[in-house]
Amino acid sequence: MSSPSRADVALAEAAGLLRGTPVFIAGSCVAAQSHQTDGFSDLDVFVPTQQVLISTVQTLLNHGYTIDDRFGRVWHRWLRYGLKGWHTNSMRLFSKTDVETNVVYKIVDGHPTTTLAQVLESFDFGLLGSGYDMESETYRDMRPYLFPGYPVNGPLPLMPGKRDAWRNGYISQYNGLREAARYAKYHGYGYDMSLVKEDLVQGYRMVASYMQSQADDDKQLLGQIYTTLGDKIEDNEIDELLQSYKTLDFKDSLDLIMEALE
Repeated sequence: MSSPSRADVALAEAAGLLRGTPVFIAGSCVAAQSHQTDGFSDLDVFVPTQQVLISTVQTLLNHGYTIDDRFGRVWHRWLRYGLKGWHTNSMRLFSKTDVETNVVYKIVDGHPTTTLAQVLESFDFGLLGSGYDMESETYRDMRPYLFPGYPVNGPLPLMPGKRDAWRNGYISQYNGLREAARYAKYHGYGYDMSLVKEDLVQGYRMVASYMQSQADDDKQLLGQIYTTLGDKIEDNEIDELLQSYKTLDFKDSLDLIMEALE
């Protein structure tokens, strides 16, 4: 009998504490288990309400998890003043076996993600289409439903909603600047990202063309950045992308971001 994988161990640790509670475990750790790889860096727990966000973090703390030093003030603020109206509120902890664990309260299209299906469909990559509903203690795989005709563990494109948005150039600056880094990260995990590559390159090309047709200097520069990102993805310059993002601060001006990518 083969020994449990890193993903198996991490999921068992979290699931053992959260069994029967209204939370959903999904993301790269579940994908790693499904694809039988070690390609993940953290475990994500999604919650349907602010109240469950607080209770879940406290449950983990009560069982030996520790809060990342940089999130200590966030936890204090939540308890004292409540949550802000961000699209995503998250807390980073470390398990007793030192697995980075993120507890996430996420709002999509103006409403919280209150079901596992909503959580999964909010992701970018189709390979992330499975997860655990801990209240019913069930594993759900939405990939056959979302991608009929595709091999479940084969290459998948972006999630349907994300794919439509990207292929039509409906990309926010926040998402556009970061998506290439996410692509490179999952490529590094060993996934076949060939179909995602097609989606991203088309999206970057389309939005770059629009931005560079505008009179505003910042929009033209953003168009140059998108062109560069599309080129690097198309040319499989994965190592160069990863190296660029290591020095890139998204709070910098667009000029500095462009410089980091060149």
